[in-house]
Amino acid sequence: MRRYLNFFLFLSFQSCYLEWPPHNSMFVFQTLFEIFSKTENRLDNFTHPIILVGLLSQFVLLVGAVNLKMNKTLNAIAILLLGLLVLLFIMISVLSLNLKMFLATLPFLSISVYFFWNFKKLE
Repeated sequence: MRRYLNFFLFLSFQSCYLEWPPHNSMFVFQTLFEIFSKTENRLDNFTHPIILVGLLSQFVLLVGAVNLKMNKTLNAIAILLLGLLVLLFIMISVLSLNLKMFLATLPFLSISVYFFWNFKKLE
């Protein structure tokens, strides 16, 4: 069950929607593509704390989706770190009154709540 949750958490985080002025918008998976495809300042792309935490946490979720023997606590820490980013997205969407951004974060938050609600029961 935890493998499926990790996979769905990864997918739902990838579908989070971002908008910023003037008229820019992307999903998280598109921003990841931009980060990996930019050849200039590649080191600067990966040393930013928010990007680094997001990439490492997503990597832990992918490993958890493939490997069932992964530590449950490490998995929970990765979900919490991604949850902080998603809460930042929610805060931005509420302040800018952006319904699309707000609705795009709900799948990740609902799966995260389900994960922590059943944390003791998960194998």
